[in-house]
Amino acid sequence: MTFLRIFTAAFAILLAGGELARWWGQQRLMPLAFDELLVASGMLWAAWAGRRIGLTTAWGAFCGFTLSLLVPTLDHLLYGPPKESAGFYAAVLAAMLAVGLGALLAALRLTREPSPAR
Repeated sequence: MTFLRIFTAAFAILLAGGELARWWGQQRLMPLAFDELLVASGMLWAAWAGRRIGLTTAWGAFCGFTLSLLVPTLDHLLYGPPKESAGFYAAVLAAMLAVGLGALLAALRLTREPSPAR
């Protein structure tokens, strides 16, 4: 579980940092980066709290969020109208979804293990 907590925190920091770097210096930073920052903050909280159900929820939210970005991107890529760098963006989102699904499965496996005595 410790590895998953560290991985979740690192991934959340990368997600938030990447989004802040992408929109830094633009007036649209807050409306356009708000969703990623919200998901990243939920992931950071889950990593800090260390609750198994929290990690599962955070990774499930991340997967749902990533899927909601991937589907319209694939629609632009396959059926138009053309969107600049849609292929690269779709590949990155698909990789992020694959990582998220792997982490979600790991978190789900943790919920099936008996809880350590406190």
